[in-house]
Amino acid sequence: MTEARGDFRRSAGVLCAVASLSAAAGNPGCSRAEDAPGRTVAGSAAGTGGAAAASGTGGAGGAGGAGGDASYAISTLAPAIAFDATPDAGAAYVYFTAIDAGGRAGVFRTSARGGGAGSTEIAAGPPFVAPLGIAASADGGRLFVADPGAGGAALDDAGALFAIDLPGGAVAPVRGGEGMRARGLEVARGADGEERIVFSGRDREGGQPGVFALPARGGEASAIATGSPLVDPSGVAVAGGGDVFVCDTLASPDRTATIFRIEDGFVSAFAAGLHVGYPCGLALTRDDAALLVLARDVARGVDEVVRIEVASGARSATAAGAPGHDEPGGLHRAKGADVFAFVDHRAQEQGSVFLLGP
Repeated sequence: MTEARGDFRRSAGVLCAVASLSAAAGNPGCSRAEDAPGRTVAGSAAGTGGAAAASGTGGAGGAGGAGGDASYAISTLAPAIAFDATPDAGAAYVYFTAIDAGGRAGVFRTSARGGGAGSTEIAAGPPFVAPLGIAASADGGRLFVADPGAGGAALDDAGALFAIDLPGGAVAPVRGGEGMRARGLEVARGADGEERIVFSGRDREGGQPGVFALPARGGEASAIATGSPLVDPSGVAVAGGGDVFVCDTLASPDRTATIFRIEDGFVSAFAAGLHVGYPCGLALTRDDAALLVLARDVARGVDEVVRIEVASGARSATAAGAPGHDEPGGLHRAKGADVFAFVDHRAQEQGSVFLLGP
């Protein structure tokens, strides 16, 4: 089983292929790009964490130097076997993909205020198999989920994109997202004002890794960039001007993560040497001035939120957990505020959902 999960991690970079999602959560072996992960459970809410201040240190392997004014408070919202999380537009709630105590994969919600409110099921069970990524529409009326295990047998990993209507929780596939092994995603408005899903995955014809765009209402997926230097792209962030940042966990020879910037189809390295989990969590600040990456401080054995100034590449870091909380997952920003949600697969011995704000 371990060998099979390792093969899946290298080829698809996602969960554990032939094991069920619940078994995957209980058997470490498939979330980090460069080494083995810990385990991650959806349950009742935990307490709140304290504030953390930026360290101002340069990151490993990239453009270092002192970062900008990056001080954040971090609160623990709920224990969960979670993979990715996003606040709603106003940062009142946090939605996350996870598996519940019964082993069902799905989407859940918790209050952004924490305080023991617990988690509410939005939609769980089929058609979800391995709901890796989640993002919210600008108006808060829908959630979008990337499930690389849906749409076929486990070994086919065909994948699908799903839309969930809120508050009812009705789930429907997004036409055009099937068969592309979608992993990370974000929702952004195009030049025409229409919402589109920007997601990482693989093209149907040749299986080339890439970043794609699809109308949120469904339609034909178009390639933003495919092939080299992309190897295993996961988390994505989209700037207001249309530039896309994508985190690739396997693009560097040392198997650390590289973040690429895609401008008008041209792909260039933006930051390197980052130790991240899967899916890689990254999001832009509301003014697009900085990119936040959920990573690991290897020396200290803790998660950290690395802030990278877009204009200069300068980095600063905020510790994001206690020692042993070092299995970072996804991270997203609320559409209307500089408030971020993220997950750690190992925190509280079972995984947790967190909120990060100023």
